[in-house]
Amino acid sequence: MRNYLFTMAAALLLNTGMRAQETDTAPSALIIFDASGSMWGQIKGKAKIEIAREVVGNLVQTLPAETELGLMTYGHRKKGDCADIELLIPVGKVDRSTFVKTIEDIMPKGMTPITAALELAAEGLSYKEQKATVILISDGLETCDADPCAAAKKLEELGVDFTAHVIAFDLKPEETEKLRCIADSTGGKFFPASDAESLKDALDLAVGATAMKKAPGVEEARTAKLIAPESAVAGTDIEVSWEVEQQDGDYVTIAKAGAKDRENFGYAYTKDKTSTKLATLISAGDAEVRYISGNNNSIIARHPIILTEFEITLNAPEKVIAGAEVEIEWTGPGYDRDFITIVQKAEKDGKYAKWAYTRSGNPAKVEAPYETGEAEIRYMNEQGNIVLARKPIAIVKGGITLKAAGEAVSGSSVSIEWTGPDNKGDFITIVPKETKDGKYAKWAYTREGSPLEVTVPYETGDAEIRYMNETGNIVLARIPLVVKEGVISLKAAEEATAGSTVTIEWTGPDNNRDFITIVPKDTKDGKYEKWAYTKEGTPLDVVATNTAGPAEIRYMNETGNIVLARTSILITAPEITLKSAPQAIAGENVSIEWTGPGNKGDFLTIVPKDSEDGKYEKWSYLKSGEAATVAATETIGEAEIRYMNEDGNRVLARAPITIIEPEE
Repeated sequence: MRNYLFTMAAALLLNTGMRAQETDTAPSALIIFDASGSMWGQIKGKAKIEIAREVVGNLVQTLPAETELGLMTYGHRKKGDCADIELLIPVGKVDRSTFVKTIEDIMPKGMTPITAALELAAEGLSYKEQKATVILISDGLETCDADPCAAAKKLEELGVDFTAHVIAFDLKPEETEKLRCIADSTGGKFFPASDAESLKDALDLAVGATAMKKAPGVEEARTAKLIAPESAVAGTDIEVSWEVEQQDGDYVTIAKAGAKDRENFGYAYTKDKTSTKLATLISAGDAEVRYISGNNNSIIARHPIILTEFEITLNAPEKVIAGAEVEIEWTGPGYDRDFITIVQKAEKDGKYAKWAYTRSGNPAKVEAPYETGEAEIRYMNEQGNIVLARKPIAIVKGGITLKAAGEAVSGSSVSIEWTGPDNKGDFITIVPKETKDGKYAKWAYTREGSPLEVTVPYETGDAEIRYMNETGNIVLARIPLVVKEGVISLKAAEEATAGSTVTIEWTGPDNNRDFITIVPKDTKDGKYEKWAYTKEGTPLDVVATNTAGPAEIRYMNETGNIVLARTSILITAPEITLKSAPQAIAGENVSIEWTGPGNKGDFLTIVPKDSEDGKYEKWSYLKSGEAATVAATETIGEAEIRYMNEDGNRVLARAPITIIEPEE
């Protein structure tokens, strides 16, 4: 539910009024915007991609007109492709409306190559020749088998003045350290953020930091006083104020008592404020509010606070059928990211299966696992996926019955009566008996009622009717079925002229999409030429192949184009004559007398003699009993009148003709 990450890398210009120590030249500006699929993760019911668009868009609107800005993104075109990186807007004078619209059009899909993004941003900013500053925002870690910390160190060593400021957005404490090293390695600033407001403040501060010269670590001499409650209910917001000489980058946070200095949850920046709301930890117990210095991220004030437990109740049946939807009545804090799930009792805390957010209403509707046995309903929160309450529940097999004929013809439809849970995604399929569980063939959803019509495989032998569910494609019940060959007969003349229409009498299963075709005998099974569906009745008229020689009439089905029956037929070459004047003027019409099959698609054309078979120029379709008129080729010299059929543009007969120049 969380596994969302996105990055930006940006070098941004500032207006006047920022802290002193401005650079001699303004930095270039490039934003790298991560469009990984996890950007659809939510904070307080709002997708992180929407938060990022809004924060960056608002920032762009406030930048001075002389700002030079560019935009690069990745993961927006393909899933699982670490090379999916694209420069959308080259660095230049910022066009606010174009920039904002471009960001709005980015749709998250793929991976998060933080390392490649940093390297491409640095190259784009000519970091080996001039100052280059980037701002990296990420709520997760590198996903493309690379080391962004090592890359940052290398960029710092090779660059004239490369700096990366880092915003850790909604990261776990143990994850922040794996991004903090990017800032530490390049002399940049590190800013944590946990929601839209703190992301806005962090980006503001990071932009401010881009206008300052790189400075060595600063010793913190300030002291501060925090004013906050002595106790609060876990997970609630508290009011925090402070007495301190403020500096940019200062923020307040909360942590478990005794936690390491950098193991913090929740952040609120103090810039231009005297107090703020701060979300407490979800877990009850001793904790402390901390005031963090923007100079060196050290703690300059602490305030102890006791977080008390809240009452949570869960009410649901003692047992439920595997895969069924369970209505769970609950009481509890109902915080924005609280959710309820059902998992096997042996699952470690922090694990979850199907879930429902408490904000979606009461009772919560949650799908039970398909694995039977002892399980638990768990009330959890996304802040560390902590289990706040639990209730036992037994998962039992559903009463499923399947009833159908014991035998069926391959490719036919079988009527299956069933009873069962009819859970969302339940379906019935028929597969060969040796098919591994989880695999399926043609199917029908149980939501369509009982009985269901399901298509039988074309593979004969022992098979199974299986009742399954889409979640993991688990087999919940099965019964045997024997698949037999269908009795098929094909009757037609022993021989036919190439391209002619052949009348074929047939008997067979007439399954949906069964068809009959005529092909050369050496044609691989699965291939076909002209065809007619058996649903059109018997006899069927099918156009023969244009290839003379031994051939086969084949009874097939579109599912895998399987050949179910075949019979031999001899295809003879048609007797064709072509008669015209021995020569013709280039481009002028030529009258041609002909005899031949006159099949549908037969035509005459005149082309240079050396033209490849299959090539044609002007043409005339043939009508039985009528002479044809065809325009001659414009190419002077030896030519051919060709009798062809548009099925493969095959040449069935040819006659010589000489093309001459027009008289002057």
